[in-house]
Amino acid sequence: MTAEETFRDGAPGGMDALMRRFNLADFQAAGPVGNFGHESTGFTALREVGAAPGRGGYGFGQWTGPRHILFLNWCAANHLDWRTPSANWGYLVHELSGADPRNSYAYVIVHLREAKTLEEATRAFMNYYERPGVPEFSDRLRWAELALKLHQSAATAKAA
Repeated sequence: MTAEETFRDGAPGGMDALMRRFNLADFQAAGPVGNFGHESTGFTALREVGAAPGRGGYGFGQWTGPRHILFLNWCAANHLDWRTPSANWGYLVHELSGADPRNSYAYVIVHLREAKTLEEATRAFMNYYERPGVPEFSDRLRWAELALKLHQSAATAKAA
């Protein structure tokens, strides 16, 4: 399965989880999903390429350092395989909800809700949540555009 095929299977569900939990518009939820598409090559690279075992990024968000340990521990506590979409979306919601004061990213939701365009939502998530060393914004936006298109197509199909 190609990266785009894998992304097509997972993006609408991730957007639904974010929209439902945080009352986001579709384009606002597509920003985080597009960033994760970039970080994990369409949800196919769940471990940072070239990283030694126990090091580097894990999951859709390529969580690193203490965050990858928190992610893996959260998955274990919730009896989830860290490689599954439910674990990855669940942990993102956990961080964004502020459920763990040691690792709260609830302020990111404020920035996503302020976004008036897909580009603004994608950039806000990149700047406030991912904080990448090499932004590669155009690729993040490309994945976000695809996520939004897929979600809108799925919504149209459900309504028909």
